[in-house]
Amino acid sequence: MSELDTIRATIRMSQQRTFPRHMREFGLDLIVREGVFPPEDFKSWRWFSENFPPFARKRILEIGCGFGLPGLLLAKTGALSLLACDINPRAVANTLENAAANGIENIEVMESDIFNKIPPARKFDIIFWNYPWYFAPADFEFNDDIERGAFDPGYRQLERFLSESPAYLTEGGKILLGFSTNGRDDLLEQLVAANDLNSVIVRCGTYPNVALTYRLFSIYRSATV
Repeated sequence: MSELDTIRATIRMSQQRTFPRHMREFGLDLIVREGVFPPEDFKSWRWFSENFPPFARKRILEIGCGFGLPGLLLAKTGALSLLACDINPRAVANTLENAAANGIENIEVMESDIFNKIPPARKFDIIFWNYPWYFAPADFEFNDDIERGAFDPGYRQLERFLSESPAYLTEGGKILLGFSTNGRDDLLEQLVAANDLNSVIVRCGTYPNVALTYRLFSIYRSATV
């Protein structure tokens, strides 16, 4: 079975559990709803929550919020504000539910395909995406919205993201892109260069019982120091 098939099978099996599911993470009481990318099966959200660079008093945009973490944790523990978005309406509702349950008020949540619903005038100090780095061929067809949290066919979404992000950054603002060692580094490097951007790894590490290394890239405009 290919890696792609294995991931698809894991996602499919994750939806055979009983919902809603309850979790307590980082002092937050959380619910995971059916039809939302399964946090129990993919641990990157936890690693990025634990290893996020300094963000106090920053205006943050999170792409692909899923069930809410790490965005809710950032909003609770020092971010000035958080705008969380997801293409999956079930994820949007789930994040809103978890924000309300934990009394987190400095947050907005909206359904958006990357930037398509975000007002052009909005500017952010940090744009974060725990990117769906598993490579799939350009003609790959999603079975459901959950699979969008794992795959980016042909890395077309990444291409859009990197070309459009600079318009939403404050002066000196940066992109933080979550990426794994089983993603396509060659394509990431090509897209960064094609958009006149620079990148550097600011965090790198593993998680117990996970056979890959997570990395957090800081990506910024060439003129940014």
